[in-house]
Amino acid sequence: MPTAYREGGLDAVNRLLRTQFPADPDRVRAMEDLEDTGYWSIAWHEKKHPSGGMYRDFGSVREYLADEEYR
Repeated sequence: MPTAYREGGLDAVNRLLRTQFPADPDRVRAMEDLEDTGYWSIAWHEKKHPSGGMYRDFGSVREYLADEEYR
């Protein structure tokens, strides 16, 4: 992902995620993994689950937090 970011910014990262993970649930899991690294900030959309609670149904990468390392 850092390579996609350096070559095309956040739009390139989000396009790559949509290409590699066309199904929303798979893409959400991939973005959760990215967020867990501490290097990526994700903007989440949450939806109310029919049986109660909320769940993430999609999101997008908002920021690469390790950007300072590559300047």
